[in-house]
Amino acid sequence: MATLERIRSKGGVLVAVLIGLALLAFILTDLLSSGSSIFRRSQMMVAEIEGQSISIQEFQSRVSEMEEYAKLNSGQSSLDAEMINRLRDQAWNQMVNEILLNAKYEAVGISVSPAELLDMVTGPQAHPMIQQLFTNPQTGIFDKQQVIRFLKSKQYDPTANFYWNFVEDQLINERLYEKYSTLFQKGLYVTNQWINSEAKARSQSVDFNFVIKRLTSVPDDQVSVTEKEIKAYYNDHKETFKQTASRDIEYITFDVEPTDEDRENTRQTVLDMKKDFSSPDIDPVQFVKFNSDIPFNSNYFKPEALEPEIRDFVTSASEGDVYGPYFENNTYKLTRLVDVAQLPDSVRARHILLRNNPQNPDEAEQLADSLMNLLKNGADFAELARQYSEDPGSAINGGELGWFRQGQMVQPFNDACFFGKKGDIVKVETNFGWHIIHIIDKGRATTKYQLATLGREVTYSSKTYQDVYSRATRFAALNNTVEKFNQAIEEQNLTKKYGRNLQKNDRFVGNLESPRELVKWAFKADIGELSPIFEFGDQFVIAVLSNITEEGYMPLDAVRNRIERQLMNEKKKEILIKQFKEQKASQSSLEEIANALEGELHSATDVTFNTFQVTGAGTEPALVGLALYSPVNEISEPVAGNNGVYMVEVTNKKETEVDTELIKNQLKSSLFQKISYQLLPEIREKAEIIDNRSNFY
Repeated sequence: MATLERIRSKGGVLVAVLIGLALLAFILTDLLSSGSSIFRRSQMMVAEIEGQSISIQEFQSRVSEMEEYAKLNSGQSSLDAEMINRLRDQAWNQMVNEILLNAKYEAVGISVSPAELLDMVTGPQAHPMIQQLFTNPQTGIFDKQQVIRFLKSKQYDPTANFYWNFVEDQLINERLYEKYSTLFQKGLYVTNQWINSEAKARSQSVDFNFVIKRLTSVPDDQVSVTEKEIKAYYNDHKETFKQTASRDIEYITFDVEPTDEDRENTRQTVLDMKKDFSSPDIDPVQFVKFNSDIPFNSNYFKPEALEPEIRDFVTSASEGDVYGPYFENNTYKLTRLVDVAQLPDSVRARHILLRNNPQNPDEAEQLADSLMNLLKNGADFAELARQYSEDPGSAINGGELGWFRQGQMVQPFNDACFFGKKGDIVKVETNFGWHIIHIIDKGRATTKYQLATLGREVTYSSKTYQDVYSRATRFAALNNTVEKFNQAIEEQNLTKKYGRNLQKNDRFVGNLESPRELVKWAFKADIGELSPIFEFGDQFVIAVLSNITEEGYMPLDAVRNRIERQLMNEKKKEILIKQFKEQKASQSSLEEIANALEGELHSATDVTFNTFQVTGAGTEPALVGLALYSPVNEISEPVAGNNGVYMVEVTNKKETEVDTELIKNQLKSSLFQKISYQLLPEIREKAEIIDNRSNFY
């Protein structure tokens, strides 16, 4: 303390200055470093939803979860690009919905208790998803004990635990939304006035005559619209002119396609392989597997199932003979006759499936041997299938598979059935496990042929690829402005293509293969800027950005013509309504009014509240409403519709009884459906959502 006082007294102003400078340096350093950190955080933000930031790491973690769940559900070890894109969209929608809805749930005090969740998975009215996952394959009935056993054991299996947590989240989110939407449904009421009005409208049908004077009958030069009126309309209806950010591009493609030289080289390659393929010393199946673009098909075919030229070949050839090369489906082929056999078209069989246990690889085969012995000693196949088979679809039917054709089953199973004898009971292993198969019956055998077809698809060579790339590079170098770009397209007779109204998260542009990078470029480029050369599949692409539309409201100039046309039509309607009223005052019949106005006179019958179109008028709700609410045998006042102005005279009204209780239920159902389909979109529409996914994907 004394030391501190000495410093204060002796250091005086100097110490104060030094301390001040040190503090300033500290503050600046912290500010700069935190500013850098803030900048990095903003760069890594994939979204901001109602003020809540979502980092790319958080979003990608959700996507990865969905990918793992999809793999577990499908049994696949990997997912294609299209599926991953769909899962990204699902993850996005899920995160947006959760953030928006969780705030709503919290505000009204909605939650799902552990007891409620347990009832959803083990209660008498278990959720359909749980019922589907835990149905007893033998009885087809939901098995509550299966769920309980799974819940007890899942903690020892990380995969099962992950799967269950994912399912549990879906169940909770679904129940929360169900409760929230029910609050809205309970707040809706169908009034008696509404029911009676609807009943009256539905109980009536009318026959009527009507006159139509179309808007096109008034020349455009008879009406005028001022700039002030256009601006006023624009300001009053500005919300209807909202637009999302989009881009328009123009582009050309340089397609990499095989040349005649490439085709001849492929034909020569196949021809060079014919000698080896024809050799009796080689295995044609293995030769095809190692050298062909076409996989080996082990099926046996009837002659009539083959192409005519191959049919003529196999019916006159000996085993080992080779036909070709011949050209088919952009592929040069050689076909060798491998085998000729007498086989049926279909077989009827039943089986017992015993799946392999990775922890005890011999267990399934040992059980299969035991069951084979039981069957040899007269055991009932159907009973053993119901008791032991792990194929739930057939086990419940005693292992019965019915009749099946060649190629419907995996190869070892297929061969055992089609090459075995009727009545045989055989044991065979497939990728599903061990099967005990009983061949119940076989169709009539006919002559069939097994073929090995070696094929080489005609593709472009590296030389062709380089030639096309050189053309694209030369075009880009010589035509680096919009004017030169368009002039070169015309001079070289190239086809210009268009990508219009591209959204920042779009993944498709015309028929281009995976053109995501082109869309991302379009949102960074300036109008008139030419793109680098993109390679998408077998195409090189050069594009120019032709238009930028920013998010917000369409500018007045962009919608001026539309507004002017709308205002002109409204003024034309006023002119026509005035003409109708003048003629009604001086004419005594609808026909006279039609003649005086040079309008069209039509008739309509059995028009009801639900009539969508009226012959002679088209889709005109105003005309239908006018007819239903006009007195019989009286000329109505004129009314403006979509296409013109109308006047009606009802000639007949019919009343039919309607079920008001049914109407009430239908109106309630319609209201509930609106909540189901519109509640979430409305919440999202009003939310502040910043979507930066296009910066990352």
